Amino acid sequence: MAVQLIASDIDGTFLNDEHTFDKGLFQQQLQEMNDRNLKFVVASGNQYAHCQDVFEGIDGDMTYVTENGGLIVEQGKILDESPLDPNLMRDFLDYLFSTPIFEGVTVILSTRNRAYTNVTPDAVDWDLDNYFYRNLISTEDFKSVKDPIYKIDTHWANLDDVRDKADVLRKDLGSQLGSVLSGFSGIDIMPSHVNKAYGLQQLQHIWNISMDETMAFGDNENDKAMLQHARLGYAMKNAAPEAKDATKLITPLDNNDSGVMDLIGKVLDGRVN
Repeated sequence: MAVQLIASDIDGTFLNDEHTFDKGLFQQQLQEMNDRNLKFVVASGNQYAHCQDVFEGIDGDMTYVTENGGLIVEQGKILDESPLDPNLMRDFLDYLFSTPIFEGVTVILSTRNRAYTNVTPDAVDWDLDNYFYRNLISTEDFKSVKDPIYKIDTHWANLDDVRDKADVLRKDLGSQLGSVLSGFSGIDIMPSHVNKAYGLQQLQHIWNISMDETMAFGDNENDKAMLQHARLGYAMKNAAPEAKDATKLITPLDNNDSGVMDLIGKVLDGRVN
């Protein structure tokens, strides 16, 4: 069946290592996708506001599956959202800060248009965190935050591999929370039913599009479920092992050579269907 929905992760996938992309080429592709009623979905673990910033200046219809599937937005309208239960979130934070293996953790609570963190602007990872979150606010009291929280971002400055911490979280979280490696040595915490495949399922139902008509791209563990929920689920050439283990399809080009747009072009030219 012909591709009717293309979903792509952002960092390490659609964007190159400098967090940029060929805007001229993508604008042309998006216009053609819109003309053909072929849906393009930004499927990211990132905050909705940040995803909007990434595609600022691009004109056309895109749908956003953000916060790893926790918030789905089309043309400014929320189609589905799964915020964390406040009591469950507070219990998790108490556990996180009292467990020795997680010492030194940076925590970010992500909302639709702002984020709250336990680090201050003089921290070594502030600039990177500030890039990924619009309106990043430093706070010493997470319990005072009243905004709906879609994701808890946990990461550690100067650590390249946090798989040992991810293993502990998977063992300890229980049935109501889930965790995934998200890149940049991060582990995202969401409600257990939330992942990018969940986000795609909601859109496939609304648009009456099947898995067989879906193409997806990703580079990390938080993309795994999405890659397995598309007939053409591509791990990036530069992807982490967790993404490559999820699919037999690997992009010919990596994120620094516009690997996603290369395959979008092939779909539009009829060379991939």
